[in-house]
Amino acid sequence: MKRLLIAAPAALLLLLGACSDDADPAGGESMDTAANEESASAEDSAPVELDLADAAGACPFIDSALLNSTTGEDFRFASGGPGAEAGEEAPAQLTCAVQTGEAAYPDLTVFIIGTDATVEVYEEELSDDTEAVDGLGEAAYWIVHTEDTGAGPALEMGWYDGGTIFEMRYTTPAGADPAAVEGLVAGFTEIAAGISAAHAEAAG
Repeated sequence: MKRLLIAAPAALLLLLGACSDDADPAGGESMDTAANEESASAEDSAPVELDLADAAGACPFIDSALLNSTTGEDFRFASGGPGAEAGEEAPAQLTCAVQTGEAAYPDLTVFIIGTDATVEVYEEELSDDTEAVDGLGEAAYWIVHTEDTGAGPALEMGWYDGGTIFEMRYTTPAGADPAAVEGLVAGFTEIAAGISAAHAEAAG
């Protein structure tokens, strides 16, 4: 499979556009994905001590106990809210950022956006340096980023499920072992499946 070429808000517009005759799926340099984008807005909730259900946006869909047991961290604060409002230019979005409160990293960010694009279009926007995730949505991938960003390796996982695109990024502190981060894939796949199920239940 492939990795997403551009940041998710723009990628989703590209995916929507790819359904038309004028779409051009190629182009441009790779950019950070949505989970690494600044998602704060005036409508975002202030950080709250976990229970994640008390936070807004995508936060209530995350199983905080499973997140802590998977990572071995004590995540205590979460902030979430809507991204761009639904409209002709962009569909509604949900975001969530979760931190321990001890330092900037580790952190977890989640991004959810609806799309009219098909799973085939989603898969076309992925590149060969990612690994497939079986049993998660209709199509899913993971990749560990090791670029020098001032933080440690970051596990990115994205999936398409029933007309919704999800993206999750777990960023570790500087000096973390990339191999150890890869070892978290199974646990984060379980977290991702829980997010999908909770989102579907909330959508009715």
